[in-house]
Order: sequence, then structure tokens, then C-alpha cells
Amino acid sequence: MSATEKTLSTTVPASLEAEQAVLGALLLDETAIDVAAQFLQPKHFYDSRHAQIYQVILDLHAKHMAVDLTTVVDELKDRKLLATVGGPAYLAALPMQVFSPANVEYYARIVHEKYQLRELVRVAEQIQEHVLQKDEDVQAVIELAENNLYAISQERRVRDFVDVGSLISEVVDEIEARSRQSHEITGVETGYPDLDAMTGGLQRSDLIILAARPAMGKTAFALNIVVRVGTGLRGKRIESELQRPVGVFSLEMSYQQVTQRLLATLAEVSMFRMRNGRLSKREKEKIHNAAKILATAPIHIDDTPNISIAELRSKARRLKSREPNLSLLVVDYLQLMHSGGRIENRQQEVAEITRSLKALARELDLPIIALSQLSRQIEQRRGKKQARPMLSDLRESGAIEQDADIVMFIHREMGKTEREEEDGAENMGQEATLIIGKHRNGPTGDIRLVFFKDIATFQSLSRDLPPDDVGY
Repeated sequence: MSATEKTLSTTVPASLEAEQAVLGALLLDETAIDVAAQFLQPKHFYDSRHAQIYQVILDLHAKHMAVDLTTVVDELKDRKLLATVGGPAYLAALPMQVFSPANVEYYARIVHEKYQLRELVRVAEQIQEHVLQKDEDVQAVIELAENNLYAISQERRVRDFVDVGSLISEVVDEIEARSRQSHEITGVETGYPDLDAMTGGLQRSDLIILAARPAMGKTAFALNIVVRVGTGLRGKRIESELQRPVGVFSLEMSYQQVTQRLLATLAEVSMFRMRNGRLSKREKEKIHNAAKILATAPIHIDDTPNISIAELRSKARRLKSREPNLSLLVVDYLQLMHSGGRIENRQQEVAEITRSLKALARELDLPIIALSQLSRQIEQRRGKKQARPMLSDLRESGAIEQDADIVMFIHREMGKTEREEEDGAENMGQEATLIIGKHRNGPTGDIRLVFFKDIATFQSLSRDLPPDDVGY
């Protein structure tokens, strides 16, 4: 190695020896190319000569041409790069750097790790430059850092083929375990029996979209699920053994407002009466009992408005680290998020957000419920406000529908509710329909519910007890 090469390799993260070993292994045994290609792209090489040689090797291999010292020298000569990379003598010396081509994966991993370290140095310098600019927005710098660090962490993660033979025993054991269960719920129980029966519970790594027109109750329904999962509420009883940690990202309401909603739902006390303080002795008692339950419930709320997907991802990871058994995330709602990048087309931005949420669900191995608006075209169909929502009604529908494992719609006949409110009726439940419009791994169909607007609560039509019959 020349004095210059020694200086380069000690001033920046790089292993020129490992780079030479990779190239030497490929020249000795072209079957090693497929192994190296899992880890390395030309940009991963620190020495530009090595990047050029590697690119030629990949190109020859892609054309199903022989890859050896002779063919690589000829190709470099045709591209007028032979002298640039050091000439035939340098290429002939590369195989001498290799003890065995079988070690190519080890050499490739070293080269890739050094590339990641150089990227970290680059990002650190970039962040320093932004920090030293007096007018730079702090949050923008933080998001820049998070986006760059996440990109580095995800760089060329290798997932190889897995033989079915090594998986089949585990899969059969899981199927048999499910068959021995007294119920058919294999995911996170929502506390709504008909929904759980149709979905088997919310499955790990699933992205669930909950959509509705304004004032239909999509936030109420999502928070109802949060209450039931986070407290173990089933019907009118608290079953603490069913309690599971939940995270809520509320982009529209403050955490105080979300907490008030949760309290009203669990206590079954009118939110209006809670706000104006006109409470009966029985209502105060119910609020006190519900507050004690919520005080120990593992429900975590973040109310950052206009949150970016990078910030949400970072916070979700930290919450998962704090709560290893985190079972569910809720995002309210999708259209209030932004990608953090400079994407002018809103549909492309929503596509990036939904892809990232799906990837996050897989990474954290839990279901994510993301609330979504519907487009105005539903109002243009026959019946207008009475029209049932469809998949095509999703706002920026293409990407949302594609990335979602389950799409649910809430539908209510608004006219009836408006008449009830004019009459001043309280505690009058209104029938609602939860429409399962897409289910990647199961059936679709309708689930009948009853909505009690004053307490922001949906209940199963036939299996839940009516309000004011709280059993705790």
C-alpha cells in the first residue's frame, strides 16, 4: 500500500485492504459476485478506482459474460479506464490480497460498515453546518438528522431467502396453538366482539385505515379502541389481564382533550356536562372511578401538531423501547402529517407517509391504526350525505388503499342525528355501520354498532350493555 493510501485509510473510516480483498475474490471466483452484490454497490467503495472496477465486474456479470482478470482488463481498456484504475499490474495484484474467495461476505461487510461510518461523518458535518447558521430552524435540523440517520440505518439491510423447511414446524405449532384456544382472536383484541371475530383481532405489522366523513365519529371510535385495549374494558367490566400498552399520536386535539375524551368514554358521562361542571353525585362518582383506572392504564399520548413521519417514527421507536410490550399505535389523522421532504405533489407525499407507516408497523411488529379523511366525491354521488363510503372515496386514495391491510369506514345516517339534537335528546343511541371495505387476509362486510354522541362512545349493537350500567 502506498503512503497516500495509508494516510487516506487512517483519516477517514475506510479499509482499502477489505476493498481489495472483495475485488480479488470476485476475480478468482465469479460465483462470489452474487454474495457481494447483496451488500455492496459501487458507491460503497471509498477508493474510486475500486468503485470503477466493481462496476465493470457487475456489468459483465449482468451480461452473463465471464468475469476474470482478462475480461475485466479488456472491458476497462474499452472504457478507457485501465490506466485510471492502476493498469494491468494493479488488477493482477488484487487476487493476492485474498486468502480465500469463500470469505468474500466477511470482506463485503467490512466495506459496507466503513461506508456507513463515512456517511455518519458526512451527516454530522452537515448537521454542524446547519446548527452554526443563526437563522436555522431547530426542528428542521432535528428532522434532517433523523431522516439521514434512519436512511443510514436502513442502508442495504440484507434479508436472505429462508427455507420453508426451517419455518414449517413453527407455523404448524402456531396453528395448533390457535386451534386449542377457546376463542379465535390471534391479534390485539379491540373489545368489539364482531370486529374481533371478523379480523381475528388487529394483527401484528398490519396498517389499518379508519376513514369517515367529518363528524361521523372516527376519532371517537379510535379512542374507544384505545380505552378497551389500554384498560382491558370488556362490555362493562375491567379485565386487567387484557390490559395492553397503547400509543396515540393526536395531531388535531391536545393531550388534555384526548384525556377528557377517554375519561368521558370510560365513565360514560356527557362531555358537555363534564366541561360545564353540571354533574350529579352519581356522575362525579363515575368520573372518579374511571380516573383511577386511567391513572394506571399504559396509554401514552403525543399531541405534536403537523408531525413529520420521521419524528413520529423516532418517537414510536422510543416508546417501544420504554414499553417492550407496546401492542398498538393510533395516528389521528393521516392528512395532518407531512413527509418532511420537499414533495410538491400531495398524493406523492401521502404515498410516502403510508409506506412509512406500513414499514413502521413491520419494524415494531404491531398494528397501526391511521385515521383518514374521505374525498368530497362521496357527496356528489346519489343520496349525497346518505351515500355509503367506498375505497375510491379515500382522500389521496391510491396509495392509502394499496398500503393498507384493512380499510374500515364509519357510516351513519346524519339526518336522524340532526333531528335528535334539535329535540335535545340525550343518551339516544344511533345505529352506525362499520364497513370493512378491504381486508387483505380475511373477509369484508358490515358490523352494526350504536353511537352515543354525548359520551363519544360506540357500542356493539347486541353485545354491550346500554350506558349508565357501568360495572366498575
